[in-house]
Amino acid sequence: MRKTSKLNRSTRKIAAAVTVPLVTAAALAVTAPPASAATTKCSGYQYRTGPVVTQVAVKTCVVASGSSRYAYILVEWARAYGGTDWDLFKVHARLERNDGNYATKWCDFTDSMNRYQNGRLTCRTATVSSSVSGGWTGDGIVNFNINLDGLGTKTWELGGSPSVS
Repeated sequence: MRKTSKLNRSTRKIAAAVTVPLVTAAALAVTAPPASAATTKCSGYQYRTGPVVTQVAVKTCVVASGSSRYAYILVEWARAYGGTDWDLFKVHARLERNDGNYATKWCDFTDSMNRYQNGRLTCRTATVSSSVSGGWTGDGIVNFNINLDGLGTKTWELGGSPSVS
């Protein structure tokens, strides 16, 4: 039986966590939703490298179903080691229409991102009902502070989603 070092297994986990969203996105692009389903549009994945071989992948999304709309931010991460990497990791999701805010939500993911080596969390705004069509997007920011880097809190401006009606 061949031995595999912990480092090799951790590297494979990180590689799998970063490539899985790309494979999933490709599979979703091939499958068309039924006519009555909600319309969801998302930005591409946006990446950050964190402390001690940590990868974070984030995308902004907007959903329209009839006259209901909401936005969410999906955060996925993979770390090679456990421990406290983040002093702060807060996500601010925004539902916008023509860059005006209609619903916002702050989510604090600090504890989960320090507790689990790999994970996937969603920060979702409240649902807004509106008969006005066009220009609805999901947008947001991430405020983060890397443990022991001495640089304080930084803001990551996310690229917004494509618009829905």
